Amino acid sequence: MARHASSTREISAPRPAAAGPGVARRLSALLGILLATGATYAQQTETASAASLCEQALPGFRAGPVHFEESGTTIRPSGKAVLDRVVELASTCRQSIIEITGHTDSSGDETWNQILSLERAKAVANAIAARGIAPDRLVVKGAGSSKPIADNALRYGRGLNRRIEIVMRPVSAADISQLRILPDSSD
Repeated sequence: MARHASSTREISAPRPAAAGPGVARRLSALLGILLATGATYAQQTETASAASLCEQALPGFRAGPVHFEESGTTIRPSGKAVLDRVVELASTCRQSIIEITGHTDSSGDETWNQILSLERAKAVANAIAARGIAPDRLVVKGAGSSKPIADNALRYGRGLNRRIEIVMRPVSAADISQLRILPDSSD
């Protein structure tokens, strides 16, 4: 079994003949995402299920930030590729929750920043839902300007701070009871 020295995860490859064309296509796409996030590819004789691949993919998945224009909820064009990756993984890993947290720069009143960060998170959630992901899988939060990733004294830094962070995680028992998510029996 091949293993890359700098990686800690091994990913089992599905045997395409063992799955239907839709499942094989989704698993292939998921393997592509795993490889892009630094996972290793290990050829095995057993067929990997979408669930086992998702268990390996979700902890290491980082969508990348989605940025916005100043004082607005319009997603910058660079965010399209990020949302595409999220939807691709969410379509395969249907038993996952997508947490969307909005952030702002420190310009203006913090009450306004809190509202704006939540509205930005809602804009991203709506864009993801419009691409076919069930809204009950989306958790929306607004952090205001409380968690900057760059210097708000600089124009460039403020631009980086106007962002959305997306984290995907497996559905928990609490999610099922709280959000009334039904376990997926397909695949």
